[in-house]
Amino acid sequence: MVDHMTATLEELASAILEDGIVDADEVAQIRERVYDDGIIDREEADFLFTVNDGVSGKDNDPGWADLFVEAITDHVLKDDESPGIIDEDEAGYLIEKIKGDGQVDATELALLVNISANATGESPKTFTDFVLDSVKTTVIADGIVDEDEVEMLKKVVYGLGGGGGSDVDRAEADMVFDINDATTNNEGHAASWQGFFVEAIAKHVLEDETSPNEIDEEEGDWLISRIEGDGTYDTNETALLRHIKENAKTISDKLKFKIEMFTD
Repeated sequence: MVDHMTATLEELASAILEDGIVDADEVAQIRERVYDDGIIDREEADFLFTVNDGVSGKDNDPGWADLFVEAITDHVLKDDESPGIIDEDEAGYLIEKIKGDGQVDATELALLVNISANATGESPKTFTDFVLDSVKTTVIADGIVDEDEVEMLKKVVYGLGGGGGSDVDRAEADMVFDINDATTNNEGHAASWQGFFVEAIAKHVLEDETSPNEIDEEEGDWLISRIEGDGTYDTNETALLRHIKENAKTISDKLKFKIEMFTD
């Protein structure tokens, strides 16, 4: 094993990847090396991505994922140029590195969620679109929305680093509907999934700046198109309609008609 403090990062990566996993000792060595000066620079971030790509899906020590997520988050959120936020350069860098090996693995997904949850301002649309697409693909892969995935969705949708900040914007609401449509009628969902679905969509249409506490015609038409898009009014969608009926001050005529039809 090379000396982890004096070897080049390329040499260190090669030594770590020799057996195809990152063990607990190597996690400790990597942490000591990259945090030696308290800053994660671009070269060190590249090194971390190289190691992660080489051990993706392997039986690594759990501390590896924790270190990777922490260090890359620090690289993009604790820099001098744009502290606390993802700028365009950082967005492009993250997307390029994560897409580099043709997959978004569990460790990289955890990174995206962590950045979304911890950024103190809105991120570039390219980044938020990439995060939403990555999360959606992962959640619908097995057709079930479990408790961990509900918590992940909350961090992404309600995190300040999302496209709408702490609000729920149209892209985020569409993602939630897409997940619901892809998992309709499947059994085994977390009990909290319906509550989150209703809360997120209601927040999008009832807590917006344009028509707060009201469903205007545009919002009503959008809701109808989304609910009817898969040809069925499922239990989550009817629960949403009941919530809107009980909480909206005014509702567009077309949506009001649908609500009366499907919530009696």
